[in-house]
Amino acid sequence: MRLIDSDGYGVELSVAGYQFPDHIDPRIRYSWLIIAGTAHCAEGAWTFRWQALTLDDAVELAEWLRRIAAAAEPGGDPLPEPARLGFTEPNLSFTATSVAGAVELRIGLDLEFSPPWNRRVTAGEPTVVPARLGAGELMTAAAALDAEVGSYLPPGGRLLGRVR
Repeated sequence: MRLIDSDGYGVELSVAGYQFPDHIDPRIRYSWLIIAGTAHCAEGAWTFRWQALTLDDAVELAEWLRRIAAAAEPGGDPLPEPARLGFTEPNLSFTATSVAGAVELRIGLDLEFSPPWNRRVTAGEPTVVPARLGAGELMTAAAALDAEVGSYLPPGGRLLGRVR
């Protein structure tokens, strides 16, 4: 999933696999996803990799991006200001605000996702990477995440009590 603006700032995220791919208990096997990424900001670029999202979190992120994209469309419902999304693992967080027909996405990268020049051992002060994106870019990112997460669904495709 690519959340990079025209200035080249933002993040690229992908699912690198399950944390426990061979665990006998399916609830554990299909729980934590390893997220790999690259961040780009004015200070530099860096890569990261850590078990940071559950399968449910990844689906929630794609749905949140679609809601943000819909709000960025002309005539769309306004964003709650600011719109925030965080997860159990504090490595990744998002805040979105409307800015002149686009969305200012502020991507928080904490702990194992922090840049090498700003490594933290306690959560709460993430490095924030901004990216200004349009509705189309957000929808494309959500679709890319959906496609990637789809390949990680457990047998039967059940997630959050829904069939995907």
